[in-house]
Amino acid sequence: MNTAIVKFKIKKAINSLMMKALILFLVSLLLPECSTFGPRNAQSSLIIIQMNLQKDELLLDEFVDPRFQKVTLRKGDSVYEYSENSEHYYYFQNLKPGQYEIYDAVHLLNRGASDFPSGSTKQPMKIDIDFDKKEIDSTRLNLEPGTVVFMGTFNIRVNFKFQGEPEIIIKYSKSVEEEHAAFDHLYKNYPRNGWGQKAKARAKFMQSIGQ
Repeated sequence: MNTAIVKFKIKKAINSLMMKALILFLVSLLLPECSTFGPRNAQSSLIIIQMNLQKDELLLDEFVDPRFQKVTLRKGDSVYEYSENSEHYYYFQNLKPGQYEIYDAVHLLNRGASDFPSGSTKQPMKIDIDFDKKEIDSTRLNLEPGTVVFMGTFNIRVNFKFQGEPEIIIKYSKSVEEEHAAFDHLYKNYPRNGWGQKAKARAKFMQSIGQ
């Protein structure tokens, strides 16, 4: 076979592969929300909860904002884990209508980067957040079909002791400003996603009635 023809075919194949790779890259940039995060249908509902965590480490805190690896809601005897996390917002998607409340949260400790290496072996490897009855009652809401709902904000501070269990301080709040911020964050991060569109519509509705 002619050497020039072989080189041409190889060059053509390489160009084709490069073009396909470029298309896939552009699609990933233009459609970052192509995932399982999205409403199944018009009746699907979403609950948003904000969880902020502050840690008082022995020496240095983590180099990045600490997050919760597990946040759950409860509906009757059923427990639901969050579907998506964006900064300090946790999203529970495609939930069935009914009454929901906060259940628990877990933060795994990164001892290698953020704690004293020769400290007490009694130091915990994770932080379990146990909400009291008042906090649980405050979060309880009735979820309607086809809605996006903000459950509220938890500001949680963990003060470590050299030995023994850490002190956990929990503050819950739910204001109109926090609710608007939650909807705005969802829409700005997922503008073409069904959840983002529902959040935008909900925010406009709240403004129209002066909330």
